[in-house]
Amino acid sequence: MISKQDVYQLLDKLESNIADDLESQTLDFKQWNKRSLDDNVKLMLKMAVCMANGGGGSIVFGVADKVKGRSDAILGVPQEIDTTLLQKSIYEKTDPHLTPVFEEITVPEGTKRLLLMNVYPGMPPYTTTDGAATIRQGKECIPFTGTLRRQMVGASTEMDYTSEIIYEDWKELFSPSAMERIREIMSKERVDQTLLTLSDKDLLESIGALRDDFLTKGALLLVGKPDALSRIIPQHKWSYRKMMSDTDYTLRDDGTQSIPVALYELERYISVDNTVVTIESGLVHPEFSTYPTIALREALLNAFGHRDFRIPGTVMLKQYKDKLILTNPGQFIGGITEKNILHHPPVARNDHLMDLLDRLKLVNRSNLGVSRIYRSLLIEGKEPPVYREVGNNIELTFTASPLKKGFKTIVDALTNEGKTLDVDHLLILQYLLRHEQIDSTVASIVAQRSMEQARELLSRMNNDFNLIEPIGRGKGRYFTLTRYSYGLLEKDMKYERQQRLDKEAIKIRVLSILKERDLTNKEIRQMTGLTSKQVQRLIKELKSDGVAVIGHGAGTKYTFDK
Repeated sequence: MISKQDVYQLLDKLESNIADDLESQTLDFKQWNKRSLDDNVKLMLKMAVCMANGGGGSIVFGVADKVKGRSDAILGVPQEIDTTLLQKSIYEKTDPHLTPVFEEITVPEGTKRLLLMNVYPGMPPYTTTDGAATIRQGKECIPFTGTLRRQMVGASTEMDYTSEIIYEDWKELFSPSAMERIREIMSKERVDQTLLTLSDKDLLESIGALRDDFLTKGALLLVGKPDALSRIIPQHKWSYRKMMSDTDYTLRDDGTQSIPVALYELERYISVDNTVVTIESGLVHPEFSTYPTIALREALLNAFGHRDFRIPGTVMLKQYKDKLILTNPGQFIGGITEKNILHHPPVARNDHLMDLLDRLKLVNRSNLGVSRIYRSLLIEGKEPPVYREVGNNIELTFTASPLKKGFKTIVDALTNEGKTLDVDHLLILQYLLRHEQIDSTVASIVAQRSMEQARELLSRMNNDFNLIEPIGRGKGRYFTLTRYSYGLLEKDMKYERQQRLDKEAIKIRVLSILKERDLTNKEIRQMTGLTSKQVQRLIKELKSDGVAVIGHGAGTKYTFDK
């Protein structure tokens, strides 16, 4: 990427050169089209995809690239152009999403304003949302053909930033305190004792962190001194904020220490307000934290291990009174989204770093990390984590939900019977703590499974675990908690209902089910949250749509008159 100062120096060269002479693999100049804003957006979109596929680059808008002389070449960009809208448009029209960074450059010529668009490297291939793509080669953007895309995917392992070797004396870069933290974690994770007895050098060599007496960048992130990390990997930073509101905080800390040391510091800050409760269970009184240690450690290590070290930013932890928000630079890769992250096959941006963390038993590479985060929260009846992609960052939110004793009782009771609830079952059960019913469509969303898998989950929870029971048949079928579940969850059953369906949505849902089967007043009440009188009024309103009433009193049914 080039800076604004770099651009100013290049503009001075326009007196004796045309802009095209100054262009390179990572730099281009483009003239602004005065007649059509849409054409300019399309050009920006094309250049963003081109540069991202080519490893990143910068484009200066407002300069004619075939004209010599500053006054003639610098035409400028209109002052009213909003860069926020440009950035939003490019983000929405690229796949995966790209978020270029815009900077304004003030000049005396033309409209007095140029735009610098920096496109940071990511994990290509990138396309527009309609599938079009180019790639930067030299000074040109050429079609990104299938052959080129296959070549890029095949070479992806060679693009791992963390696998690069640092050709300096490793002892000068090495931090004994970082290695001490690593050994502490390894000991707690009960790794092979032979690893713990190795010398620092032998341990690093055995896991592939030390190659021919040189550290890799991934190794430096684990055992490097802060000053070495700041110099060699300046993008590696971590930050903590204890938040009073969305804009104010009472405590802050920032660091460039290695990952194990950063992990220790961040966990230490969290623990101050990580309330612990106990549950009486015979002679044993187990303790439970608001944020389980397993979930926190997995989340923090994933943030460091999967962050994009090629773009600026920091691993940021914000601790509010009622939640934790953890963000790390980088977008989802390899087809992972917030809607499939729980079960998607593992994909690593920093394959070498994740391999080192796995060998040291700091993380699990079998895609169990995310599952462990979910499970450690769900077995205590707490809210599941929420993942989001926000611009160039991945955001993970933990809600400070209380331990639900009844929920834990269910898990323990089934465990004692030799039955194990996996994360999918726990997600559905946790959903039913807050909503009185669930159908296969909702279950597939909640558990991040296909419709067929969701039906199987619900069936097993009904037949094998006796946790839920079906109501109705066909498309209108849904499930509620059984009496057995209600009994164990009695103290937890304070439903936090979602917003009630609006009137028209209720009508549509009831009518669609009535076209499949008859319904009673009670079934509609369970389905909608309406009172008995409200259901009667609803049915009157639906008579014009073909709904009829059969019978009287307790035996009344509502049917669709075909």
